[in-house]
Amino acid sequence: MSLRFPLAAAICAVVLPTTLQAETPFRFETTPGKLSKDAVPKSYDIHITPNIEKLTFTGSETVDVDLRKAAKTITLNANALTISSAKVVDDRGKTAQPARVAMKVADQTVTLRFGTELARGTHRIALSFAGKINEAGEGLHFANYSEKGTGAEKTMLGTQMEPTDARRLFPCWDEPVFRAKFRLTVTVPASFMAVSNTPVESEKAVGGKKEVRFAETPLMASYLVVLCAGELDAIYGEAEGVRIGVITTKGKAEQGRYALESAEKILKYYNDYFGEKFPLPKLDLIALPSGFGGAMGKLGVALPSSRAFCSTIRRNHPSKRRKMSSLFWRTKWRTSGLAISSPWPGGTIFG
Repeated sequence: MSLRFPLAAAICAVVLPTTLQAETPFRFETTPGKLSKDAVPKSYDIHITPNIEKLTFTGSETVDVDLRKAAKTITLNANALTISSAKVVDDRGKTAQPARVAMKVADQTVTLRFGTELARGTHRIALSFAGKINEAGEGLHFANYSEKGTGAEKTMLGTQMEPTDARRLFPCWDEPVFRAKFRLTVTVPASFMAVSNTPVESEKAVGGKKEVRFAETPLMASYLVVLCAGELDAIYGEAEGVRIGVITTKGKAEQGRYALESAEKILKYYNDYFGEKFPLPKLDLIALPSGFGGAMGKLGVALPSSRAFCSTIRRNHPSKRRKMSSLFWRTKWRTSGLAISSPWPGGTIFG
């Protein structure tokens, strides 16, 4: 009997060092992927213009790319897109060198071929493209619904980029190892509200429509980009300097009052729990008519389904409130620190 505990201690001393090992830290170079790491995106500036009637969209983007060695080709992801133009441009947007575009549908890639080798260093690539607004939750998609109060048939736009559908909205390095900054601009009907990962930087009228430009994101993977747009209502609150919004279709915003009050309390709690402030200036909960089988979380945005989100609050029963709180915790806090050096859960679960 006297030997039992010393023997157990000896076994643990031998076994534990080989079985209990810390997870290997993330390293860009050794993380597997299909795209070459010789071309690394640093920032995207993307402009999307949806056509609600035709369920199509047009887009353009400039991408600052770091070439780690000289190259005559650059390969990135694109799926179900038509790319009409690709070129390297200078700081003033002037064409420095056009590219020939070669799509490989099976691999969901596009290769840009240049007549003259591009030197090692940073280059700005400009692309023009077009695609479809999908019925299924892939890339940019739509949801039809009946507006509360009027019964009018309406259409809302949303995005679902996971796991590899950002490439359906814009050409990109659509693998989580590639993290870049994203600046999104969208031109939508004048009656629409548009929401993305970051706060609105500017709005202006353009040809009977509205152009909305969002602030640049922190470094993040492409699948975290989000865009929602429609005839929406919103209520707002604030907690420790962070604007918190609950955004719904017309006539339903007040049904999100409980969620808003809970978010204000939970944000304060998590700031204390992690010992670091929430890393973004805003946090939005957007109730989608279609939903995603429950909820989705993105950087700065949570997307619960309208049914789970609004009807739960309307019933106002303690058990329903607990369900709403559980949904909120799962979708919000796991994603809020994505791709940022932060102890918030998103940095370890999705980062």
